[in-house]
Amino acid sequence: MYTPDGKQSGFTLIELLVSLAIAALLLTAMTGLVNTALESRTDTRIRGDAMQDARFAMQRMVTAVLATERLLLPLADNPNTNWRENLREQTVPASAPEGDSTLATAVLAVTLGPDVDFDADGFADGDNDKDGRVDEDARNDNTNDTVPGIIGIDDDGDGLVDETPGSATSADNDEDGMDVEDSMDGNDDDGDGAIDEDMHQDMNKDGAPGILNFDDDGDGTVDEGNDDDDDEDGLRNEDWFDAVVFFLNGSTLLERRPNLNPSDGTDFSEHVIAENVTRFRVERIPDTGRRAVLIDLTLELARPDGELVSLNTRLRAGGAL
Repeated sequence: MYTPDGKQSGFTLIELLVSLAIAALLLTAMTGLVNTALESRTDTRIRGDAMQDARFAMQRMVTAVLATERLLLPLADNPNTNWRENLREQTVPASAPEGDSTLATAVLAVTLGPDVDFDADGFADGDNDKDGRVDEDARNDNTNDTVPGIIGIDDDGDGLVDETPGSATSADNDEDGMDVEDSMDGNDDDGDGAIDEDMHQDMNKDGAPGILNFDDDGDGTVDEGNDDDDDEDGLRNEDWFDAVVFFLNGSTLLERRPNLNPSDGTDFSEHVIAENVTRFRVERIPDTGRRAVLIDLTLELARPDGELVSLNTRLRAGGAL
């Protein structure tokens, strides 16, 4: 193409081809950069999602532990067995159990705290008899769920759930084969390393309502009523231990909570709080018999690409009370 004065304008074919080649190279480079940026953004989002899931689940457990007056599980380590009850660890795929235990499972269980009031009725959700106190008048089956220990849970880490060895019944709250052998007296009555974990319906087992020779309810009368009436209110065994339980079902971490105003210990709901869990570890730090104990929690989740995110914390049961 020529201008009126006879000069050539525009690109030659070679120049055009060179320009197109350069543009293609630049476009390819830019496409690679964009793809890398998108992949990095996706990876960051996936990592963030996994960490967010782990933090949510960990916070649910931390909140429950800090608010409780009683750690139910893990139990203290029992010197009479060859596996550790105080350390419960479960992995996906499953790791080998210790000693004579047949299955390695992890569980964290606490009672509803005295300040938990989700329905805002002025009474703690764990106050079954609405008398202003929680867990003060339990029955032989401390969790009132008709089975040894906590229903559906391997309490003692032997690999069995709700077992009834020997003559044990639903009153075997620690699944050790004996019924209500550890009264609420601050001592390890059965020599299993734990205190007050398998209580009689006369919780301190002194043969009297409430505390022997004491006016428990402030009505001016001492030891009135039946010895199973631990709070001397005229009712028997009406305020059981309301268990909040965290456990794995496959690779899914579940939280079990009592429903509002439960009829008994089987009246609960379970909710998923984390998925793709590869490791759940709960350790009750040896505490020389103290009830307010330290708990070490580890939670590990797998991302879709196979990488792992892990959280760990140590806290004291009832630390927020």
